[in-house]
Amino acid sequence: MFEVPAKVLQQTGKCSHDYSCLQTGRCGDSPMCEVESAHGQNVVCVLAADWPSCSYHLDFGGARYCVCPVRNYIYRQQSA
Repeated sequence: MFEVPAKVLQQTGKCSHDYSCLQTGRCGDSPMCEVESAHGQNVVCVLAADWPSCSYHLDFGGARYCVCPVRNYIYRQQSA
């Protein structure tokens, strides 16, 4: 479904879902978080009804952010 460079995959060593987003477009059993806005190259603000247990998700100032290199890469490719 998605192709991501090996360099980006190497930066995402803490993925607890075995990169399921690349094959299924889902983060484990949950949909990939919908992106609300991008902040630079490595951070997206996401909308998530069920906040997944993920090493790359951060709650900050009442907002939810994803710093997953793979998710950020996928978002940038879809937005291009």
